[in-house]
Amino acid sequence: MLGRACLVVGFLLTACGPAPLKPRDATPGMGDFKMQTFNVYQAAFDDPATVEAIGAADADVICLQEIQPQWETVIRKRYAEQYPNMLFHAALGSDGLGILSRYSLQEQGFHADPIGQHPSWHVIADTPMGPVQLLNLHLRSVFRGETTKVDSYFNLSSDHLEEIEKFSSECVPGMPTIAAGDYNEEPTGSAVEFLQSKGYRNALPLYHPGQGTWRNPPAWQFEQTIDHILFDHGFDPLNAWVEDRGNSDHLPVVVHLQAATP
Repeated sequence: MLGRACLVVGFLLTACGPAPLKPRDATPGMGDFKMQTFNVYQAAFDDPATVEAIGAADADVICLQEIQPQWETVIRKRYAEQYPNMLFHAALGSDGLGILSRYSLQEQGFHADPIGQHPSWHVIADTPMGPVQLLNLHLRSVFRGETTKVDSYFNLSSDHLEEIEKFSSECVPGMPTIAAGDYNEEPTGSAVEFLQSKGYRNALPLYHPGQGTWRNPPAWQFEQTIDHILFDHGFDPLNAWVEDRGNSDHLPVVVHLQAATP
């Protein structure tokens, strides 16, 4: 009986996958910083809790999605001192993007979506570990206006793959790269898996697998993990977590990274 019990326990542990990583402090001299992504929700610009949620984690670089002109005005006023470097491509609807940073930013291109949905933004940040390449992403949502919602749902995976292939192809080879944003898919989605096939790691599941980043309004009873920060082999992860703040349907996702080599 004991042998059989051990086999069952072993099977369960294997099925659950590797144990989550434990947070740790940065290694002196390696260069570390905190990165955040947050879809603020286009209509929440006058909500004080959501405005404060943007900077509550005190991340060094923040990628924002669904930035409308009203959002840009509010953020510039509230965070001018905390984040001296800001880039905005505000737009009506859900296409707008923003980047806040303590470090200098160099814009590399605002890329149109190959399927006619949300664009991406390619930026280089001058971090303590040197230049880091950022992709601020907002992949298309589950329903995008096809004749039927069934068509839209079943085209999601192929559309996400087409988007991430196009957006990631714009990156400079060999530079440490982070692809952060609202992927509108779970960690097993096609865009996440494509980046993982290229050597990227998904930060949040390393420390809190299964933790939700989106909740269904207005009751918040249904959760999904659709906001992701993926990083390539240039980084060593130290921690990742979700901030339970604000009244957007999304929650801020934060990762603490350091250089993989001095």
